[in-house]
Formats: sequence, structure tokens, C-alpha cells
Amino acid sequence: MYQTFENLTEDKKKRILEACIVEFADKGYEKASTNVIIKEAKVSKGILFHYFGNKKRLFLYLVEYSIKLLTAEFRKYSLQKSGDIFDRIIEFGMIKLKISHAHPNITKLIIHAYYNTPEDIRSEIQDKYKQLSNEFLPTIFNDLDTSKFRKGVNPKKAMEIVMLFLEALQQKYNKEYQGREQELLGDIDKIMEEYKEYIEVLKYGIY
Repeated sequence: MYQTFENLTEDKKKRILEACIVEFADKGYEKASTNVIIKEAKVSKGILFHYFGNKKRLFLYLVEYSIKLLTAEFRKYSLQKSGDIFDRIIEFGMIKLKISHAHPNITKLIIHAYYNTPEDIRSEIQDKYKQLSNEFLPTIFNDLDTSKFRKGVNPKKAMEIVMLFLEALQQKYNKEYQGREQELLGDIDKIMEEYKEYIEVLKYGIY
């Protein structure tokens, strides 16, 4: 569907993508203006919709583009060889932090897509996140060293607790930053410190 856009020169593609990403990152899906985008991208509205069909398809393209870019950035980092589950979680979080600082607009767009997914494209956005999760969760949970686990602690149950913790923490920040998603990126350092405090509590129960 996006073949006409993909066939453009890299410079023109970059100019259009940057205009789209900045607008959706700043305002989210509902409030983003295609009039602002065409002005910044120096294309007509007819041409923009010729490339993407409509605003919905444009947003989905940008989410997919952003996920691919962040995934490629993540793969540039060499993960430590530690089999410690908590070392891996913290390392994973720190890498996400570095990438967020390097690509703030991409990160803001992803935050808007995750926290404020419009009803009519929610399932499609969730599918994209599920694919991302399926790709990276094995990075955290494969080949773990369970030698530090307390006697009697079931490793499988321990991993389930860690997963529940990560999901609950995500929901905590979903609720805390609802309606003020722009502030989330600026608070990432503080969030990581809090994240580490929670990790220490989990360690106490499992190790």
C-alpha cells in the first residue's frame, strides 16, 4: 500500500517522515493536523493521502516505522553475558533509556500510540507491540542462572512474578501519566531510579 512513498528519494521521504513524526509526537493521533504536516513537509494534502491513504494508515505506518527504528537501535547494543534476571532487566531498561534520549520524537510518538491508542486502530497497534514483545522477551528470560534463588523458590513461579511486576509497573505509569504523556520522557531518569528500588525488593524475595 505504501509503495509509492517507498519509491521516493531518501531526502523527500526523510522530510515527510520528520514532519509527520514531530506533529504526531507533539499532539498525538487525535489532535495531529495534516495541514501542519503538509506545510512542514512541503507537499499537498492530496499527495500526502496518495502516499498513505488516510490519517489512520499514515499513523500506523509511522508506528511501524518507529518500532523498526527503535528495534534496529536496540540491536546495536551488546548485552552482557550475565545470567542474572535482575541484571538483565536493569540493563534492558538502561538501553531503552539511552535510545529514548537519542530519539525523543520517535519515543514520544510511541508513547502516544501506547497510552492513547484510538479505538478504531487499537487492535492493530496492540498487534505491533505484541510482535515487539515476542521478539525481545527471550532476550531477558532465556538461559537464566537460578543458582542465587532461595531454596524452595520455584524458578518458573519466580519468572511469573517478575512478569507480573513488569506488567503492573507499566500499568502504574500508564495511569500516573495519563493525559500528560509529554512529561514521561522528561521523567525517565527518575522512573529508572524508582524501577531499581522495586527490583531490590523483588531480589529480596527471590534471592
